[in-house]
Amino acid sequence: MKKVIVILVAILQIFLLSGCSSDPFIVFSAQNPKSGLNKNQIEYNFKIEQPIYFAFIAPKGVEDDMVRISLTKKDTKSEFWGYTNYRNKTVKLNGENYYSDYFIIREEGIFVLQAFNLKNLSKPIATGIFRVYAN
Repeated sequence: MKKVIVILVAILQIFLLSGCSSDPFIVFSAQNPKSGLNKNQIEYNFKIEQPIYFAFIAPKGVEDDMVRISLTKKDTKSEFWGYTNYRNKTVKLNGENYYSDYFIIREEGIFVLQAFNLKNLSKPIATGIFRVYAN
């Protein structure tokens, strides 16, 4: 079952990241993206308590200078895959086309990180999916 979930997550990531290069997107890494990343440093599987760096990148900028970053956990034990909201953070981009930060998660699961325009919190402008697993 876990292998199927990992494969589904990988397929979703391929579709999400293969869109137009000017669309906003989210990437994850075990290294700080502020120092620059290459495609070999982008990861989607992390160990429990490992720092997970992320970067929200909007090549053409965003409509508003404020973006809501939302982290949600998928409940894989539920028949209908419920969701648990982990945290939300509203950030000001200060004219930049990106925002990066990190977090540490202390439990296993599949997580979804989304960025929203504050004018429309019902439709994400970028989505990234990653997995946290035990050692």
